Amino acid sequence: MNWRAILINRFTITFGAIVLAVLLWNIYVGFNDDGRLTGQVVDENGDPVRGAQVMLARKTVTSVDTVAETTTGDTGNFSFQNHGQFALVLSVNSDAGSISRQVIPLWFRNQNVDLAEPLVVSP
Repeated sequence: MNWRAILINRFTITFGAIVLAVLLWNIYVGFNDDGRLTGQVVDENGDPVRGAQVMLARKTVTSVDTVAETTTGDTGNFSFQNHGQFALVLSVNSDAGSISRQVIPLWFRNQNVDLAEPLVVSP
């Protein structure tokens, strides 16, 4: 039996690549499944909105149910911990304006998300 031919066989290489991809994905998920969601709320001028009410909801096939609420700080930042959801929806209400239902797609349950763009409220 020729071990070199078996190891270089396209089926062995394909199977090995799949196993490696699954292993790396599981390691990534293991380091990023704390359920942390952070972001910032700003007005149309880009100024932070203090005291805005940010509501986190879970999206199901038939409904959107509120899971948690928080209030932004002086810099307009907000944070949710351990949301435990597969699909998220954010809503913001403040004196400066509001945002209705912004969907945040997730790849896996409880995925950490740091919003790259701030949530812009408009009157």
